Amino acid sequence: MKKFFFAAFVTIAGWLNIQAQSMPAPEKYNDYIEQVAQMDTKKAEFLMAATMETLAKDPKAYRQMMELAERRFSDPADPIHNETLYMAVLKHASEKFVLSAAEKEKQRLLYEGAKKNMIGSIAVDFDYVTPNDKTTHHLKDLKADNILVYFNNPDCESCEKVKERLTNSELINQLVNDKKLIVLGIYPYDDQKLWKKAAYPKMMINGWNQSGSIEHNELYDLPTLPCFYLLDKDFKVLIKNEGSLNKVEAMLKDLATAKATGPAPAPEATAKHGLQPSRPAIQPEKPRPASIPAPADDPNTARSEQLFDYLISNQGQSLYDSLSDKVKEQVKPEMFDGALTQIEGKMGKYQSHEAWEIQEIQGMKAYTSMMNFEKGQLGLVIIYDEDGKAMGINLVPAQALKKN
Repeated sequence: MKKFFFAAFVTIAGWLNIQAQSMPAPEKYNDYIEQVAQMDTKKAEFLMAATMETLAKDPKAYRQMMELAERRFSDPADPIHNETLYMAVLKHASEKFVLSAAEKEKQRLLYEGAKKNMIGSIAVDFDYVTPNDKTTHHLKDLKADNILVYFNNPDCESCEKVKERLTNSELINQLVNDKKLIVLGIYPYDDQKLWKKAAYPKMMINGWNQSGSIEHNELYDLPTLPCFYLLDKDFKVLIKNEGSLNKVEAMLKDLATAKATGPAPAPEATAKHGLQPSRPAIQPEKPRPASIPAPADDPNTARSEQLFDYLISNQGQSLYDSLSDKVKEQVKPEMFDGALTQIEGKMGKYQSHEAWEIQEIQGMKAYTSMMNFEKGQLGLVIIYDEDGKAMGINLVPAQALKKN
């Protein structure tokens, strides 16, 4: 759960649109999750977990959100299909005591299935045969910059339409011709006659999982067909259970562009060649400690003022310096500039904040405070390690910090 807290403090504009001082009414849940789905994945993942925790006090509302999330996030054909956000909902439902035992077990099983071949993990190997070759092949035998696995059923109208689109895709055909992409079509079920009579594009390897290992051993979670898995050359999953070819093409285009342009030159390299960076480094207005001291060092009131000043006084570089290396991989110093102005644009002028408290959130020590604005409240959470160094900073719904 640590990854929930690695979002930057200022990436909150979309969330503030839904009035953080109160959870949306049931009829607005759909609009809510559509807004969340547009955010940075880590931010959205945190918000969905916080949402489920807040709704846990109302089992009816909890079930409504859970059912909606299942329908929208788990369906590859849905525009906001997102396995990561669906897993955040499933994880909460399978661990918390909100549902009945039978419901909870169902969510646990769904969660275990969703964990298979997660984005960022190495895809499970499987075997397949082709129509004119009795040799057994394996996914891990394929060599290319990217591998697009197309799970399909020949007896599926949508699958036929996707095959036609694959045939006419200039980008995918170009990548295949350049040997930068392999498209592997896989029929995972046991009707050999159905598979053999079907036609497949020439640019695609037509494979059948003859052993039945994908279905019988549940190697892959395939809620609906057709769906795509996009892998890199090391078989790391980049896209999972995706029903939209447009999204697949968009990522392939981004990958091709990134490879063509290469990484941006390091600051040392630009200086060596007499180039000036596009933006000067941000300097703190006054010296700040490398990390914020532990609360035992000063009273709550003084600490509250110190920490809040640290966040809102435009001390981007100083705050950045206090973050852990892991968080620095996600953010840049300039992201903190004007944070309060950005928040006030949605919530009205800042009025006050409550004293900082120490809480345990998802097994981690956190300093929390309630921020009061003209239009409502936001909870501010700062996660710390044992040395008092900030591991992550986030805004949460006010209800997430209010005690029962």
